[in-house]
Amino acid sequence: MNGPTPLLSTCQALASHARQRPDALAISNGQSTCTYRGLATHVVQILDALAGIGISRGQIIGVETTDRYLHLLLLLACEALGATTMSLLPFELAPPLNPGRLCDRILASEATPEPAAGKTFVMTRDWLVKTFTATVGDHRLEALEVTPDPDGLVRLIKSSGTTGRPKVMGMTFRVQQRTLRNNLLYAADHIGAHPGYLCLYHFSIRGCHTRAWLTLQLGGTIHFAALETARNVIATGSITYALLLTGDLEKLVGLAGHGPVNIHIDVIGAAVSPRLRRDAERTLSKRLLVSYGTNEVHHVAVVDANMVGVLFPHVRVMIVDPAGNPLPFGETGLIRIQSDTMATGYLDAPEQTAAAFVGGWYQTNDLGHQPSPTELVVSGRTDDMLNVGGLKIPPGPVIEQLKAIDGILDATIATVRDASGCEVLLVAVETGLDDGASDLGPLVSPIIRHYASIYQLLPLRVFPRTETGKIRREGIEEAYRRTLPGH
Repeated sequence: MNGPTPLLSTCQALASHARQRPDALAISNGQSTCTYRGLATHVVQILDALAGIGISRGQIIGVETTDRYLHLLLLLACEALGATTMSLLPFELAPPLNPGRLCDRILASEATPEPAAGKTFVMTRDWLVKTFTATVGDHRLEALEVTPDPDGLVRLIKSSGTTGRPKVMGMTFRVQQRTLRNNLLYAADHIGAHPGYLCLYHFSIRGCHTRAWLTLQLGGTIHFAALETARNVIATGSITYALLLTGDLEKLVGLAGHGPVNIHIDVIGAAVSPRLRRDAERTLSKRLLVSYGTNEVHHVAVVDANMVGVLFPHVRVMIVDPAGNPLPFGETGLIRIQSDTMATGYLDAPEQTAAAFVGGWYQTNDLGHQPSPTELVVSGRTDDMLNVGGLKIPPGPVIEQLKAIDGILDATIATVRDASGCEVLLVAVETGLDDGASDLGPLVSPIIRHYASIYQLLPLRVFPRTETGKIRREGIEEAYRRTLPGH
C-alpha cells in the first residue's frame, strides 16, 4: 500500500494538526468553516462539559443529533475521555428497535422519546454552544493526546436492520485503525496528502464515520453537504474523496454535470450494475471503487465491472453448503468470511451471535462462489429466493425488469398473505409520485406473468429504507397490510 498508515488516534492527530497547522481548514459546512485550531478548541470545551456531568472512561454513550458538526464534536470528546460511542437516529431510541438500551446515557440535541429510566441526559445545542468560549491554550490540547488502549472498545456499530431490529457489535481501537487502513488502501494515491472529504451522511453509517476520522487523521477537510448540493460542492474543486450509497450514485449521475472530475468515490450499500458504472464513470468520476462488505466484517472485496470481487488483504472466504461443509472453487453456496477487522459477536444477543459467528468465521446470508482463492462473486442472498405456493421465484431478474419501466424508480417483490389468508406475490414499486402508478399495471403484468399468475401491485411514493438506503422489508409488508379491508 502506498501512502501513510494512520497510527495516532483521531484526537491525537487533531491536537498535532492544531499545533503544527492551526489555520488549516478542518471543516466546511456551507457558508461556515472551522480551522484545526478552532475544531480542537471546540472538542476540548465539549470534553470539559461532558466530564463535568460525569462522562468518563468505560461508559457507552449513545449520541443522537442530526447536527453533524455537533455530532462530530461529541464523538471526538467522548473518544478523548475514553468512552465508547454509538451514533443513533431519533427513531432508534424507542421500542421495538431501541439500540439505546445498551447505552449508559444518550446525549441529544433534540427532544427524544423516553428510553430506559435514568439513562437519558438531553444536551440542547444552545447549551453546548454556550460552552464555546475563547481559544484554548496549547497546554489544553494535552486533553486530546491520551493514548487509547489498543484493545479497548471505542465504537458500537449497528447491522443494517433490513429485516427488523438491528444488531449491535463492538469495535476496538485496533480494529478501527485497521478499518481506516483498508479505507486508504486503494484511495491513497488519489485523494492527496490532505484529502477533501465530501460528507453526505449521518455518522451512524459506519463508512461515513470511518472516512471522516481518516480525513482528520490525515489533516484534510470534511465538507458537510446534502445530496442536493453535492454537485455544486464537487464543482468547487475542493473534493478529492467521497462516499456514496449506490442509490445516491444513481441520483447524482442523473443530475446535470460537466463531465467526470478527478475525485475518488467509494460506493457501498448494494451492487452497481454495469450500466450505472458506465454512466458514473462518464459523467461523475473515472475513479470509482465499488466494494462488497458487511458491517460485521467491513471491506471484503473490490468488485470490478464484470461483478467479480478481488479480496482485500487479510480477508479469507470459504463457501459452504447448508450443513456448513466447504465447497470446491466454482460451486455456489453460503459465504463465510474471516478478516482482521471482523467483529466477534453481537452485544446482548447470544442466539444471533451463535448463528452468525461459527468457528471463527462470520456466516453471511449471502450466496456466492469463488472462481479462484483471491476472488469472490456474490450472486444474491439466501433469503431472497421467494416461494409462492411452491413456485420458486428469483427476485433479481424480476426487479431489474421492473426498474427498466419508465416511471418506476425502484422495485421489490415479496410473499405476503392477502385478505383471505392466501399467500400471494407482492410487487412493490417506488414511483416518487402520490398517484403515479395507475398506468403501470399493463406494463408490470407481462413481466410478472412469467413467474406468477396472481400478484398484488403496491405503488408507493417512496420506499421505507434503512439509513444506508436499503429497503426495509417489514416496512413494505406493513404498507401492504394497511391496504387490506378492515385495516
